This record gives sequence, structure tokens and C-alpha cells, in this order.
Amino acid sequence: MGCCTGWGMPPVDEILFSRSPGESRFALMAGGVPVEFVIDRGAAGVGAFVLGRVLSVNRGLDAAFVDIGEPLPGFLASPGAAHGEGAVVLVQVTAASRGSKGAALSAQPSMQGSLLVYTPARPGLNLSRRIADDARREGLRTLLRGLLEPHEGLVVRTEAAEADEAALLAELTSLRGRWRSLSEQAAKAAAPARLLAVPPLAELLAAHPRVAALRVDDRAALAEAKALFPAAIHEEGVFDREAGEALDQALDPRVPLPGGGSLIIETTAAYVTVDIDSGGGAPLAANLAAVPEIARQLRLRGLAGHILIDIIPLKDRQAQARLLAALRKAVADDPTPTHVVGVTPLGSVEMTRERRRPSLAELLLDGGAPTRNAETLGLEGLRAALRAAFDRPQARIALAAAPGVAALLSRNHAALDDAARRLGRPLPVRAVPDVATYQIIEEP
Repeated sequence: MGCCTGWGMPPVDEILFSRSPGESRFALMAGGVPVEFVIDRGAAGVGAFVLGRVLSVNRGLDAAFVDIGEPLPGFLASPGAAHGEGAVVLVQVTAASRGSKGAALSAQPSMQGSLLVYTPARPGLNLSRRIADDARREGLRTLLRGLLEPHEGLVVRTEAAEADEAALLAELTSLRGRWRSLSEQAAKAAAPARLLAVPPLAELLAAHPRVAALRVDDRAALAEAKALFPAAIHEEGVFDREAGEALDQALDPRVPLPGGGSLIIETTAAYVTVDIDSGGGAPLAANLAAVPEIARQLRLRGLAGHILIDIIPLKDRQAQARLLAALRKAVADDPTPTHVVGVTPLGSVEMTRERRRPSLAELLLDGGAPTRNAETLGLEGLRAALRAAFDRPQARIALAAAPGVAALLSRNHAALDDAARRLGRPLPVRAVPDVATYQIIEEP
């Protein structure tokens, strides 16, 4: 828990990558401590481009519902109902589907690079506020304005401040090329269709340019990793060994704090609550001690939306101001926009964090319960069965699972096919009513 001392988040310097049937897991590390988990199960994630078809238009919401090839239609804000029913539209995912809500979509695409964000249909030039040198800002503005066509736009990322003209031009050329390829692909595709799918690892490396190490626990994924990051290495079991405990803890409502205090984190349909338990410490000191861990837990758990922190009461306005300043500094480096609004009349700190993907709990757990959901259990079972099969090559390993878990796995053809490829034969999955979750069994 020492990654965020000093009330700031250090940059991600390493990624742990674990691929298994039906799932890719990534742990973003800073100073040897996990600060964020990304779990990909094949749904269209933030930034994905999809050629969709409008299913219906809701004029009251000024929005359209779009078939993007997922169980739930995506939601596209469509001012003036610009897209009629049946229309084919190129959209980009701005927030992944979660629970009973489909993905949020935008019809104004952007292409992400490590230095620049290219907006082919949204003119304008915007520079990161973190580029503090006025002379450098003006130099970047002058250079890039001269390179843009009238219909194009750019967002200049902080990292561009240290890049030379050749690197900036090369990235702009690359982003333009990707957009042309996407447009050509969209012209030939039949909706709904995922377009120019960018692997999650590529997106993470682009978003975190200071990554210096990438360790992969699956030999089958090493070639892909090396293509994107030549220094990637294989290290058996590295994800579970160095990030598995933190992933389990990120699903526990209670988070211990140094000095004996704790946080209690709970999620409701309306908001996230964080309760600070002082552990007997002085109010201001206990609140300040909780600040770095609050910032880390919001990011680690993927929590978003309306957040209320039940602080230990502070009667002194100066003490409240000091706490708010500490929180703002702690979340300033969170790549997901996070805002500390202030102290409510009842004494809680109010925050918001942009929603980009399902939280860990929404993805892995069964509703509000602390138990893993059927999909999570099924994929865990596949991993466990493959490990057992490779450890005991002469045995005929099978997976016995609760009926609900087995039924869900039976529909996940991609995961079962992947498991069969790895094993060299189909992996039997048996529905057993007496099994609560799953068990590894040997068949005659």
C-alpha cells in the first residue's frame, strides 16, 4: 500500500499480463504495487470502433439505441435524432456495457496515440494543461496547426512536450493512416461489426508510455506481447504471485490502513460510499492518512460515478480545506477524470469519477453479493483444470461445476475452443448439482 505516499500517484512502470481461455487480465504496477486492474472478456471496451445499426430512436432522450453485436444495445446521444431507425452508423465506445446497461457510444471518433489524440471530424487544437512551459506550448501550437487539415483536430498529450518534431509528425501520420484504414473497413463491412479492433495490451501501452517492463504468464501470449513491447518476458505464474492477492483484496469491502484504521467501501445503485474508521487516531490525522489509499482504491477497483466519503468529522474549516486539497492532489494523476466537489452540509466529501468500464465488483461478483459470479467461476475453473492437466499429463482431467456455471461455460464456445487447443483435446465440463462452484476431477 505504499505506492501513493506523498498524496500523489506515481506513473505506471510495469504491466503484468495473464491470458487464459475467455479472459485476459492486466495488472498495472507502480513501484511494485498494483494500482489498476483491467480484465477483458471480449466485450467492446472504451475506444473500440463498431459499425452499428440503429434499432430505435428515443426523441425524449435525444438518443438512439444501436445494435453493436452485444446482448444489450449501445446508447448513442444523438442530438436532433440525427440517426434514424435502421441507419448504419460508425460509433466509438466511450463506456463499456455493465450490468443491465449497454455501452455508451459516440459518433465523434478519436484515435489515441502516445503523444497525440487525433479527432478526424472534430476540428480544433487542445494542449494538455500539464504542459507548463509557455514557450513549449506556443511552439507545439504553431507546429501542429500548420499540419492539420481544416476538418481535423488534435489533443496534445503531456508526453508531447518532450518529443521532437519528427516524432510528432510520425505519430500524426500513423493516426491518419489508421483512420483511413478504419474508414475503408467500415465501407465494406455489414453492421453490426467490430472494426480495427485494438488489442487491450496495445491500448494500455499507448496510455502508459512510461512502462519499462512487461511480464507475461502465458507462453501462448508472449509473441503478441513481444510484437508490441520487444522487451516482454515470460514468467510463469507472475500475475497470481504478484497481483493475485491484491485482486482478491480489491473485492473486499474492508481495506486496512496503516496505524490501525480502515476504509469500508460499498456500492449502491446510486453511489459509492467510503467510510473512514479512525482506529482511535486524531480526526484530521486519520482522515489525511486515508487519502492516498482512497485514491488508490478508487482506481484499483474501477469505481466510478457519484462517490461519498464519510470522513471523521472536522469542525475546523481550515482542516476541511486541507483535507480537500490533499484529496485533489492524490487523484490528480488518475488517468480517469476524477473531481473532488467539496464537503456536503452533512459533512461528507463528495466526489465524481468518470465511468469508462465496469468496476471489478460488477464484472467479477454476483450482484451485490461478495461471491464470484458464474462467469468468473467458470473461467477460474478452466484455468485450474488446465493447470491440473499439464501437471498430470497421464490423467484425464475434467471440470465438474455447479449447473449454472456449467451452463454458462457451455455457451462460451471461444473459451472452450481455446482450452481444447491448449490441451490438445476437448476439456469435459460436467454439471454436478452437489458442487457449489467447481471441482477438478479425474475421469476413468
